[in-house]
Amino acid sequence: MSPETEESEREGEPAFVLPTIADNADGWGPPLSAEQLDIPYAPFSKSDRLGKIADWTAPTPGEYGYDRYQDRRDATGRRNFRGQGLQEAFGTGTASTFLYQHSAEEEASFSVIDRTSQAIAQRKLGFGGGRGGFSGRGGAQRGGRFGARGGFSDAGRGGARSATGRGGFGQNSRGGRRYGYNDKPQRLRDASIQVQPDWRMIEEIDFVRLNKLSFDVPAAKDLAIHGTISYYNKEFDRLSSKSEKRLQQIDRSFYNVSTSEDPVIQKLVKKYEGPTVFATDNVLVTLMCAPRSVYPWDIVITKEDDKIYFDKRPGGHFDFVTVNENAPEAPVEGTEKDNINSPGLLAQEATYINRNFSQQVLKDGEALKFKRSNPFYDSEQDGFPPSQTAFRYREWPLGEDVTLVVRTSIDAALYQAGANSAQTTATDDFVVESEHDMSDTVFLTLRALNEFDPRAVGSGNAPDWRTKLDSQRGAVMATEMKNNSNKLAKWTLEAMLAGADQMRIGFVSRVSPKDRNRHVMLGTGFFKPKEYATQMNFNVNNAWGILKTIVDLCFNKLDDGKFVLVKDPNKPTIRLYQVPTSMFEDSDEEFAGEDVGGVNDGVGA
Repeated sequence: MSPETEESEREGEPAFVLPTIADNADGWGPPLSAEQLDIPYAPFSKSDRLGKIADWTAPTPGEYGYDRYQDRRDATGRRNFRGQGLQEAFGTGTASTFLYQHSAEEEASFSVIDRTSQAIAQRKLGFGGGRGGFSGRGGAQRGGRFGARGGFSDAGRGGARSATGRGGFGQNSRGGRRYGYNDKPQRLRDASIQVQPDWRMIEEIDFVRLNKLSFDVPAAKDLAIHGTISYYNKEFDRLSSKSEKRLQQIDRSFYNVSTSEDPVIQKLVKKYEGPTVFATDNVLVTLMCAPRSVYPWDIVITKEDDKIYFDKRPGGHFDFVTVNENAPEAPVEGTEKDNINSPGLLAQEATYINRNFSQQVLKDGEALKFKRSNPFYDSEQDGFPPSQTAFRYREWPLGEDVTLVVRTSIDAALYQAGANSAQTTATDDFVVESEHDMSDTVFLTLRALNEFDPRAVGSGNAPDWRTKLDSQRGAVMATEMKNNSNKLAKWTLEAMLAGADQMRIGFVSRVSPKDRNRHVMLGTGFFKPKEYATQMNFNVNNAWGILKTIVDLCFNKLDDGKFVLVKDPNKPTIRLYQVPTSMFEDSDEEFAGEDVGGVNDGVGA
């Protein structure tokens, strides 16, 4: 072949040109040029496995917690979802960098076709009530085509799960973003007392720490018993939903005097030398049952030399009985002015019921009188006779030379032949007159649970007492233990502090769910305090451990002055504040939180 022919053939072949090599004398890699500024870059790691050349399904940040389409396995070969056990790949979430950007003109020309009328037409044609439709038996209820676990409906069993079901597109669906199982908006409550800027926080304790405490307290010693109690009428044990009895309003004077204002405690203070704590039973049990509490409360603590007083503020939490405090959905303050099932009105109603129940179930003419009369009754100032209540003052040693003095309450006595009561030796020095021998007499505390409206918000899925109380009383009590765990624990502890042999609990319901003024008694039950505490899983030693810890904190950390122990309204936490000495002496309204009002305001009228 001639040289001319070879030269002509080479002209048709592509020429090989050596690439330009940019030498970077100042560092590693090629130098940065202006052409590279607009090129997107995704970071990577040498340890990453290359599974796909391009993964267009990679989620953007915050969209999913895991890759729905990629089969990921951990070191044991098991699948992992939602990123469990997986280390996030280096550069994950940068797929949006490579997304195609539409021009403004192209975006403006795009529009979505409205298909609402078409959906309505389809619903009218055959999706509106058949077995496979939206609201029929197999549709929005139990598992039809669109109303089943992965459906779109918003009614019935399947529809209710569509927003939270397995394959739906709702906020909590499995394919979408999850905020937690059955999440509800957090309910914010107001504090029982407003914390002032000049208050100094000394200690903050969460309930987790309190649950680990324990203390075995020795037996109590009686100091004095004041008042008169009547014997319990056993006819009320035969009540049932078919033989109900109307709850009557009985005019009596009830007393819940604070610790530092108790004239008996004021005399006892002079007899004690050394570290001593004075309190009333309702204040003390609130502190000892603190881990079960949900509603806010506060206790005023005063320290003078080696004496400590646990006091309550007038008109506060301790003067009322809560309702369904521990229910999954506790009663809420409604927007309607005539909402009779708000927490405040229910507390008034429950307090009214408890007071009248404790007086109505007593016998007339059979009384047990003690040597000392009621220390709070004043015939000139009180318009009604005093309630049939005995105030029992007792003391306990708390170790390290610390003594606890508490005013407790006994509501009634019960005659039981051959009871061989332990109250014989304990109260012989205090009894003046008794209808029966003390060896056949046991002491009672009287309380009442109340039903307001089984269908109302805050009922806690309680069964209807009129249909279930007689046949399924155990189920009714189990529901009450769940919805009123704190209240029942405090009632049990009050009975144990008072040395009562039994707790008599009544079941009181409204005549009509919409009427809070009329009530009927459907039945009663009796429980021994120690056995009842075991049934509701209440650790009494833990309650004493909580009290001892707070008492030790006060003696070791606090100087003389006034302090407030406050339960956080929305967190399981208590805080101890130091307040000015003159606080709460003039007016409590300035610092009070939500007030539940008077007991008889519109109740039983």
